[in-house]
Amino acid sequence: MTDNKTNINNEMNSEQPLLNINDEKLLELFFADCRMDIPDDGFSDRVMAALPSSEMEREAAKHSRLEHLWTAACVAMGIVAAIVCQGWEQIQAFLYTMKIDLLLSGSHALTQSINAIGQSHNLIMLLAGALVLLTVWGYNEVADAR
Repeated sequence: MTDNKTNINNEMNSEQPLLNINDEKLLELFFADCRMDIPDDGFSDRVMAALPSSEMEREAAKHSRLEHLWTAACVAMGIVAAIVCQGWEQIQAFLYTMKIDLLLSGSHALTQSINAIGQSHNLIMLLAGALVLLTVWGYNEVADAR
């Protein structure tokens, strides 16, 4: 038990041990009263028997190989189906229409924004909001600098 503590101490800090000899003796005396001897009753043997054997490991490896083969077969069938059904052209057409829709809606949103900002009361409110944000940012920078 002392060897384990010494090894742990040496691993954590090789230059200076965390506990000296007197501290270790005091700790051993302190914990000696609380020591409990629990009978094993063959528990360790039952746990070791319940661990997977090499035969079970071989079965698991075989099952894993079958799963990998099935996955590879499904991927190959998916690629063949995509080629036969001209999946790339369909995906390309879908992305092209999405790009056009995005550009049209983006240009529409930009036009609406410019029209809204162009009105005098909206421009004044936008400038007032920017001024408030700039003031709050400046205050925070000055407060952080203190």
